[in-house]
Amino acid sequence: MSNLENNLKIIDKLAIGVDLGGSKIGIALVKKNGEIEKYVKIPTNAEQGKELIINRIKQGIYQVIEEKDLQINNILGIGIGAPGPVDYKKGIIHCAPNLPEWTDVPLSNIIKDEFKIPVIVENDANAAAWGEKSFGIAKGIDDMICISLGTGIGAGLILNGKIYHGKNNLAGEIGHIVVNKEGPLCNCGNYGCLEAYSSASGIKNRINNKIKELETESQVLPPLLNFDDISLAQIFEMARQGNQIVQDIVDEAIEYLGIGIASVVNILNPEMVVLVGGITNEGEKLLNPLKETVFQRGMSSHLQDLKIVFGSLGEYAGVIGAAALLWNYN
Repeated sequence: MSNLENNLKIIDKLAIGVDLGGSKIGIALVKKNGEIEKYVKIPTNAEQGKELIINRIKQGIYQVIEEKDLQINNILGIGIGAPGPVDYKKGIIHCAPNLPEWTDVPLSNIIKDEFKIPVIVENDANAAAWGEKSFGIAKGIDDMICISLGTGIGAGLILNGKIYHGKNNLAGEIGHIVVNKEGPLCNCGNYGCLEAYSSASGIKNRINNKIKELETESQVLPPLLNFDDISLAQIFEMARQGNQIVQDIVDEAIEYLGIGIASVVNILNPEMVVLVGGITNEGEKLLNPLKETVFQRGMSSHLQDLKIVFGSLGEYAGVIGAAALLWNYN
């Protein structure tokens, strides 16, 4: 085989995956076997608004193509995993609670008009689920829940080997299960959602609000930082070091997450629950108490042989899964 033929064979297997998150955007050039040829990660800067974020996505796509010395017509298509309720058939993001101004955004058409190649827009948790099923720890598993734990919380549902979208293509919003009707305000406008307790933004908001509450009560507090500027890893470390305010909120976040997972397990009876996203960096320190709550709260008949695991694709699950939509979508 000549070098030209070999290059054409490789190019034919490439697709672009985009993982649009509340804090970062991952963009990758992916082979058909799931291997990443090129990956870039750029900040979302959600506060700067929709138009700048969309331009940032376009620039990132151009970057991965140009750095591999490819042309647009060499790319099979672009798959995008986006937060919030997404109509995958129309490529519309209905709303993204952690992205201001993102209401009924026709992202598929916007990106397609720019690059003139096929574009699929899917919920980000569905994309991560598809990545883990296609190339990760859930390969060969036909009934699984993939829960994305990041700025927000979402779930990708794989039932009978296919992504389950629901009647209006909006299934999987586990982050907006109400776990406490008297709970804090969620970005979706409801109160007491799982996301308001157990997402990265929820944990930070609750710590900040607790500090303000104690200050209002004139309690003497040690010097505390603005938790908006602190990483989740630092927050979990503060909890382990005995900061009582942080520890109580982190413990409650894990407990409510376990309650939410148990509820979904009781409804869907999956073979596996896969956890992906930034919070999973806590490893066994998160997984052990989480499993304990799930197995306390779930129905015993549904827990037999249930596996609760971390995804094996790490931060790349979303981009790999989004790209894989181009080859084997349902």
